[in-house]
Amino acid sequence: MNPCTLYVGTEDGLRTVRVTDAGSVAQLESGLHGQAVRAIAIHPDNPSIAYVGCGLRGWGLHYTENGCETFTAIGFEDEWVWDVTFSPDPETVYVGTEPPMLYVSEDDGPFEAFSTIDALESRSTWTFFHEPFYAGHIHGLAVHPDRPERLFAGVEHGSLIYSDDWGESWSEALVGYDLHRVAIDPTDPDRVFAGAGEGLFVSDDAARSWTAVESLRGAYVHGVAFDPADPETVFGYVDRDESPLYRSTDRGQTWSPIAEGESSRSAVSSSD
Repeated sequence: MNPCTLYVGTEDGLRTVRVTDAGSVAQLESGLHGQAVRAIAIHPDNPSIAYVGCGLRGWGLHYTENGCETFTAIGFEDEWVWDVTFSPDPETVYVGTEPPMLYVSEDDGPFEAFSTIDALESRSTWTFFHEPFYAGHIHGLAVHPDRPERLFAGVEHGSLIYSDDWGESWSEALVGYDLHRVAIDPTDPDRVFAGAGEGLFVSDDAARSWTAVESLRGAYVHGVAFDPADPETVFGYVDRDESPLYRSTDRGQTWSPIAEGESSRSAVSSSD
C-alpha cells in the first residue's frame, strides 16, 4: 500500500497515524481530548493543515497547522460542527452546523452564513433527537472541482439541500429523509450519491430527481465515497452487522459487501 498519514476522529479527540508502505502503523500525535470529532478537512496542498469540527459531545471548529501537535479554536463555540470541507479553491472553506446552518469563509475571512437556507419550505420540520438543540444539522458537504458553484449538503433529519449559484439561493430534494453523506462522481458533476437512513440514492441530474439503489434500499447508509485513484470504484459505509462496508466497481451501479464485523462510527480522513 502507499504510505499515508491518517487523521482519525474519535469520541475523545483526534489522532494522527502514519501507515508505511510495509503496512506498519504508528501513532504520531493526538489532541482535542474530551471532544467528539465529527468532521475533518485536510488542506489539499499541505497535509499538516486541517480543520476539525466537534459536536454532540464537544463544540466548535478547530485548526491545526502542524499535524495535530497544537490546535486553535476558531469559532462556533456555541454550536456543534458536523462537517467542514475545502472548496476546490482551498482559500474557501465550508462549515455545516447544528443548529442547522451552512457557512463559508473566503481568503481567511470570517465565516458568513448562507441565511437563505432558512427560507426553504421544509426548514421548520428539521429535527434531531438530542438536547439542547433538537434542531437537525447540516453535513455531507460536497463540491465538484469542475463545478464549484454547485453546493450539496445533507440535513439530518430533513432533506438534501443544493445550490447552483455559490449559495445565493437554495433548493431541496428528498424532503423528510434522514440525510448523512453526499458524494459527487469525479467524472460527471451531474451524478450525485446521497447516503441516508432510508438507503442509498443516486441522481443523474444534479439533485433534481433521485432513484434508490435497490441492493441498499432501507439500509442505514452512513457514508459514500469515490476512490480518488479509481473513479469507477465507490465505497459505502452501511449499518449492517453482517457487513458494514460495501464496494461498487461500476460507478455505483451494483454493490457487494467487502468486510464483516460490527460497524462503528468515526470520522477518518487521509493524506498522502
